[in-house]
Amino acid sequence: MIEMEQGGEIHPAFGVAVVTRRRGSGRSLFQSDLLHNETISLSVQQATRKRDLNHDWVHPRRELVEIEMSLAQWGSLVSSMGLGSGVPVTIRRTEHEPFVPEIPHQPRTAENLREVREVTDRMYARVKAATAALHEAIHEKKGVRATKEALSALENAVAVAGSNAQFTVDSLVEAGEQVVAQARADIEAHVLEVARLTGAGPSINASSFDAPALPGPAASRDEPTDA
Repeated sequence: MIEMEQGGEIHPAFGVAVVTRRRGSGRSLFQSDLLHNETISLSVQQATRKRDLNHDWVHPRRELVEIEMSLAQWGSLVSSMGLGSGVPVTIRRTEHEPFVPEIPHQPRTAENLREVREVTDRMYARVKAATAALHEAIHEKKGVRATKEALSALENAVAVAGSNAQFTVDSLVEAGEQVVAQARADIEAHVLEVARLTGAGPSINASSFDAPALPGPAASRDEPTDA
């Protein structure tokens, strides 16, 4: 039910969304390895509606949530509707928490590097242990069976090391590509905004062409035509 408050109409479903562009010192955002000097803020607020001069006037009343995004995240949000599990954003304010703590800058590429180092250390230790067991079997003449078992263990360790190494390298490459994509999207958006503000034209223009005239009704030779 729509209620009246201070001369305006209110309802739990009345709301406004405000998108603003922010500039400032480098800010850490959720799921972004970069520090951003330019971000997009989206605020959702409750609204009140007043009728005056034959017009509805809608005004924000109370903020419900504010989120902040990098330019790349904003581009993904508006271009991937209904796809995937959502775009990571940074919550700045909520109805019950007016100041959400800042996110410490912890690039995820550092986590990928740490995992690669751990996997590499485990693979090296396993291969080293299998090699030592093979040397022991050979030098202490433990027999053909023990030597074959040690050799099989070494071959298995090498094979596992190869597959694990490929997986970790692929994961690291994927993380690097994501960082590059984030940076490229931010740079491109910044360049477009500068061009818009300065009125500069695009650096690349499509070539123009003359469209062929459409056929019309043929005029009779005996009929005059307009000059």
